[in-house]
Amino acid sequence: MRSGRISICAVTILVLRALVAGAQAAPAPPPPGAGDTQKPAGDALAVEAESKPKEPEDEKEEKKSPWAGHFAAGLTLTKGNSDTRTFNLALTVEYRLQPRNLVKADGFYLNSREDGVSSVARTSLHLRDEYTLSDRYFAFGDVQFVKDQFKSIDSLVASTVGAGVHLIKTRKEELSADLGAGFILERDEGLDRTTSGVVRAGESYLWKISKSANLTESAFGLWKTRDTGDAYYHFEVALGAAINDHVEIKIALLDEYKAKPVFDTIKKNDVAGIVSFGYKL
Repeated sequence: MRSGRISICAVTILVLRALVAGAQAAPAPPPPGAGDTQKPAGDALAVEAESKPKEPEDEKEEKKSPWAGHFAAGLTLTKGNSDTRTFNLALTVEYRLQPRNLVKADGFYLNSREDGVSSVARTSLHLRDEYTLSDRYFAFGDVQFVKDQFKSIDSLVASTVGAGVHLIKTRKEELSADLGAGFILERDEGLDRTTSGVVRAGESYLWKISKSANLTESAFGLWKTRDTGDAYYHFEVALGAAINDHVEIKIALLDEYKAKPVFDTIKKNDVAGIVSFGYKL
């Protein structure tokens, strides 16, 4: 009887020890949410930032105005053996209708007086509509007006259309050439207006010497189809230096050549040197 009790006690002890050992070996239940993958605080902030709607890049950057312009004026006075005064005005306006379509207009006025008598009086206007066909090629429509008192040109209007090519187009240099055809109207002093077909060829060059200095050059020629010897040529070269973001000083040389002046007493060639201050609009 006693041995049976001892056996029962022994079995009971073994069972209790087994239960205790199992309880110690079993892992503690994880706290709620402990099974989820914990992300560092930095990653959580990044995920939250990515989940927010992003602002379009176009709204972050200030939209560039389709308008651009430049105004310049210069005055030269000399005293001594002769009193001279030279005055010039220049205006350039550009408007981008579309990414590929650019409209440009410019005007120039030059007046020079010596001892109270006018020696130079010239006005020129130019309107050009240019459409980019590809990275290299473009098409254009062009209207030019010239009035030159001392060449006895009351009015010269040439309207042409054509195409051109960018021979060089880099961040520092641009060189282009164009060719077109159209008609020309010319009225000279004391004569009736004449009309003719016309061929136009031109080129322009830009060299950005530095952030504050640039060199520009341009030239064009007009040949009448009725008389190719009766041609008009224009050439100009200018060096500009920026004083600040808006103001610059420019030195320019202009050359106007009329192959067949109205009168034999009129010189074919006129050259003008100009110094002016400009303002970017």
